[in-house]
Amino acid sequence: MTVLSDKINSIPNLYKTQPASEEQIINAESRLELQFSDDFKEYLKKFGSISFYGTEWMGLNTDEFCDVILTTLEARQLYDNFPNDKFIVEDLHIDDIIIISDSEGNTYQWQGGTVEKVYNSLLGYLEACIERKS
Repeated sequence: MTVLSDKINSIPNLYKTQPASEEQIINAESRLELQFSDDFKEYLKKFGSISFYGTEWMGLNTDEFCDVILTTLEARQLYDNFPNDKFIVEDLHIDDIIIISDSEGNTYQWQGGTVEKVYNSLLGYLEACIERKS
């Protein structure tokens, strides 16, 4: 297991969905016409999608509001300037702030067309999500 998976597994009262298969991940990447980072692929394979402390990460094998494919495609339709080379990790539902990631695992905050890098990895963002509980 990676550090990301270990950290997710350590979260008390974690809600997770059914893990995604390799085929589902390949299909998701194909539909989005991009590549997920290795960490995001491992996350999908182990957890599907997760929810904890009011945090809801996008994934697979979940409802449409947390489905990484549907939410990313919807954002591309709603916002002319949503980046096609990134996918949604979490929609904060506050002031149109969306957390997105790229194939390298860099994590960004997107708001109204502005993209700002906030973490160098999904692990960095996960740690910030865990801090929200405090």
